[in-house]
Amino acid sequence: MKSRTAGFGLIELMIAMGLGLLVLAGVLVIFLAQRQAYQNSTSQALIQDADNALSAIITPVVRGAGFTGCGTIGNGVVTYVASRNTPLTFDTSSAVKGFEASSMPATIVDGAANDTAVGDWTPTLDASFLTAGGVEQGSDVLVLIGAPPGASPVGMMSFGAGLIKVNDSSGITNTRQMVALSDCGKSSIFEINPAASNNLAYTLGPNGTPVYPSGSQVIQIQQTAFFVATTTAGQSALFQGVMTMPSGGSAANAKWAISAIVPGVINMQVLYGIGVNGQTTQYVNAGAVTNWGAVTSVRLGFLIEGNQASSTAATNQTAFKLFNTALTVPMDSRLRHTYYMTVNTRNTTL
Repeated sequence: MKSRTAGFGLIELMIAMGLGLLVLAGVLVIFLAQRQAYQNSTSQALIQDADNALSAIITPVVRGAGFTGCGTIGNGVVTYVASRNTPLTFDTSSAVKGFEASSMPATIVDGAANDTAVGDWTPTLDASFLTAGGVEQGSDVLVLIGAPPGASPVGMMSFGAGLIKVNDSSGITNTRQMVALSDCGKSSIFEINPAASNNLAYTLGPNGTPVYPSGSQVIQIQQTAFFVATTTAGQSALFQGVMTMPSGGSAANAKWAISAIVPGVINMQVLYGIGVNGQTTQYVNAGAVTNWGAVTSVRLGFLIEGNQASSTAATNQTAFKLFNTALTVPMDSRLRHTYYMTVNTRNTTL
């Protein structure tokens, strides 16, 4: 009696392997599609978070530009600053200032080296940004000065001989800083040192001239800058700089305290609304502003990008446009998005 050997023949084995490869290919296609969908949805969420963060952070700073608690920088302000680190430092000649990028790179890329040539902006970029680390080439710079977000004015009880007595100094931090004293018709801006018993000491300020009656208001003044730069980790981000006086120092050695606040922002363009009596009549770039005191609103545009592989790879270079500025990006697989916002300055309504 003949016995039969159990098993697969060569043809059966090849058919089984072919079917297995087909199933594996199908699984791989599904996996890659799911991975692409995940990368895309994750980047969409990150970009949406960036949009929300830009609005939440920048809007209150722009709204507070020029506000001195009971008046505005454009309304009879006297600034007492003995010397400044740079001409821009605590410059209260206007609430808003801007620097237009006049030199654009051929391609806007993530993590580009920060530009340290101040002549690549119009007007010429203030030197304080170089010591802060520079700004990415092709990105505008926005500078604002006024009451910081969340600050509340406190009532003045009396002042004179280098000392202001307020009814509550808890809202003013224990650091040397700039404050505004205002009676709604005029304002004075000067450096103070918080002292005991609700007293604010100053060495240079309104020592009786001009006269401020009891009930005038005191509020913190902050100078803030927004710009795009590259982090130490090599990623582009929107930065916020706050002009800060070191402990025991003064405006003569003040410098920007900078921090990356919104990652993924690779370019920022700014237009300035010029108007009369608070009504905007035209938007122009910084190089075309002849009177910064006439700026009534700020319009900002951002180019934001997601992670690598968050979109299908481009077959040719893509150009985005922020206002009238064309921005060319690399041929890669990043999802990109433009975001715009317009904010009126608070001082236009006072």
